[in-house]
Amino acid sequence: MADQSILVDGDILWAGIRRASFRTKEPILCILKGEAMTFVAPAGLRLVVLWQFDLKRRLSDNAVFTIPPMIASFLATEATRDTIKIEVDEDMVTVVTQDQWGRYELRWRSDVLAFSAPGEFSRLLAKPSHLMEVSYLHFSDTVHEAVAKLGSMESERQIHPTKLAILMDFGSPTLRIDGQEIEVGVRNQYYFDPRLIIRALEFVKSDTVEVGLTKVAEPNRAFLSILAKQDGYTIHCALLSIGADTQRLYPLPPKSR
Repeated sequence: MADQSILVDGDILWAGIRRASFRTKEPILCILKGEAMTFVAPAGLRLVVLWQFDLKRRLSDNAVFTIPPMIASFLATEATRDTIKIEVDEDMVTVVTQDQWGRYELRWRSDVLAFSAPGEFSRLLAKPSHLMEVSYLHFSDTVHEAVAKLGSMESERQIHPTKLAILMDFGSPTLRIDGQEIEVGVRNQYYFDPRLIIRALEFVKSDTVEVGLTKVAEPNRAFLSILAKQDGYTIHCALLSIGADTQRLYPLPPKSR
């Protein structure tokens, strides 16, 4: 990327950074492409949260850059709510704003390669090809029932918690959610950490949500996407499935604020 200059609505930059920075202390990934501005907050190697805002006009250029926490804290103030210009030249990013007193620039170095995200993360920038719309309340209740079942299995059958997970089965006409012991080698069965699903439900509270799977190259692994439309943007939580040994390989990140 070199010498890119993009005009965007400062309100969108302000709103996106406020939401993302509230959920992470790590750098935020910002993606400008087509008719959308997307902010991505990492939450370890198994969970990412994306906020996608619709733009009023299609962009003539694309840009991808990171926003360090100190820069994000300034951009989340009221100072950037007018129309602004974002300039990207290699790894240098400049936000330009102007008022009756003059022109102001905020400049920093972006490091996209250092952004922590699960493998095959780029596939999450598009929605899953097949989405199922469900009631948030019903989905949440079913997940909590499955979590309670796992607790009973752990205490009554003495199963180690790393061998227990939430099964998401999209193979039937209705979505099946169940708490189970992880079975090894069973095709098209995808298991998810119950703690991460509960955490994702805290992000996407809405009357209805859309859920779907994005399969990855590794056998029997996939991302579970939970999406909800909000006022002016879509929030997308993506969780990487687990196997019998991945609880150890991918520990949970510290809980954000």
